[in-house]
Amino acid sequence: MSRSGDANDLTNQNIAGYSILHRLGVGGMSEVYLAFQQSLHRHVALKVLRSDFVGSDEHEQRFLQEARSAASLIHPNIVQVYDVGKLDSTHYIAQEYVPGSNLSSFIQRRGAIPLKEAVSILWQATAALQKAASIGLVHRDIKPDNLLLTPDGEVKVADFGLARARGQNQNLTAVGIALGTPLYMSPEQIQGLSVDSRSDLYSLGATAYHMLSGRPPFSGDTPLALAMQHIQAEPVPLKQLRPDLPDDLVEIVHKLLRKSPEERYASATELARDIRQCIDTHLEGMGDKMIPFSGLVIDHQSVSSSAPTQELQRLMSRSHSAQRSESKKQTAPWIKAAVLIAPLLAASVSSFAFLRTDLFANQRSTTAGVVRESSIQRQYAKALLENDLKHWNAVSEYFPPTDPVSRNYQLKTELQIARLRLEGEDYAASEITLRRVLNSPHADDVLTMIARIELGWITNRERKDSNTNEHYDRAMRDWALMIPDKQKLIRDALPAKVRTEWENIDYLHKENPPAEAVP
Repeated sequence: MSRSGDANDLTNQNIAGYSILHRLGVGGMSEVYLAFQQSLHRHVALKVLRSDFVGSDEHEQRFLQEARSAASLIHPNIVQVYDVGKLDSTHYIAQEYVPGSNLSSFIQRRGAIPLKEAVSILWQATAALQKAASIGLVHRDIKPDNLLLTPDGEVKVADFGLARARGQNQNLTAVGIALGTPLYMSPEQIQGLSVDSRSDLYSLGATAYHMLSGRPPFSGDTPLALAMQHIQAEPVPLKQLRPDLPDDLVEIVHKLLRKSPEERYASATELARDIRQCIDTHLEGMGDKMIPFSGLVIDHQSVSSSAPTQELQRLMSRSHSAQRSESKKQTAPWIKAAVLIAPLLAASVSSFAFLRTDLFANQRSTTAGVVRESSIQRQYAKALLENDLKHWNAVSEYFPPTDPVSRNYQLKTELQIARLRLEGEDYAASEITLRRVLNSPHADDVLTMIARIELGWITNRERKDSNTNEHYDRAMRDWALMIPDKQKLIRDALPAKVRTEWENIDYLHKENPPAEAVP
């Protein structure tokens, strides 16, 4: 059912105020694009219903249900849906653009995850499931691919495309409602029985087992054989694979993997209490904090369907053919949530790449070897993927700032270069670039604010002013006039060390406001 070729690629088109930069991938029912939202000057992941499903009431309703399910969940550990709509025949969902990698890729690179990082991931994923359960939603596809990790240590649960409210029809072969991924799905889900939040807890347990041991709890030569393992077999004791793990953490994981829902945790809240106790006992309060993931690589993954799940659904549907109609069968949209190259906030001014000084030492700022793309949007997207000086320099060199669009991208590029320099501790070069942004007549208030705050941070670090910091002072005055949405975009766009200092300044300012407004 997936498209072949680029005949229907929406790159460089504009849909309802979203300028589409390039396609990230194709899934079972939709495509995902990197897009720029003009009204709020930010980049988003734009999910679009594939044209071959347009006109199908079932698929259109399923697409809308996905948006509604995710949009009802506002939580720091859940990928946020910003907007849903339809323009002409194009149905779209605009959602948060997340940095980093997914847990699946992280495990492939690292193997078994160290204790502190693993517990932090488990803690944050549990918090997301608590939120979902609080409004009666069951995710139905918790797996490492759907746990997104940012370099700062944040975890976000993605892809509520299968989420269903408790009490809704559980027909597994209805359009878009497929079984979860065979490696992680619960016994009751495999058997086509009614599922609730305890099914998500089983899948979280299978995911936790995988990240702690470096391998899934079960394996099989075919999807059906794998599914039967979940129903009938017991996993190898986790303690046998990881003798270093605390006994109470091992007990938590094995309790999550109990065959009967009644023998698992009754809720994510109950699970959270046991994880909290484990953290307090063994991790000195560190496992509930965001711990930067060492070795995390910024991924750009394709989006594809899950062939094993398709096969398993086909086999399972045979055993339920008397109850279900084969004509309505359709694989779920196995979109691996855009594991994204950089969080592009405001005007895509910042990358959360976990950079180290040696990455930029002696790096030449030429464009040698950089291919010229067909548009400035594509050139900018390529620079985001590579995130080095020569690719950023290519944006302005190949597409000189001669019009409003190219000038805007040139300013965003300047901020990206300044960030690389700042993260590489080349503060003098970073300051020069940031001042160019501040002095530009074309920089909007968001770009200007980010440049000003970063300059304030450099000023504090270099201690160029004895008692005052003019950049922070001006930024604080302008900050007070901004709407909360813009403040959040700017705050999230700052490098982690800059953001921490700015948040402290903002907090102190609120606690101790000036007696008089500064003119």
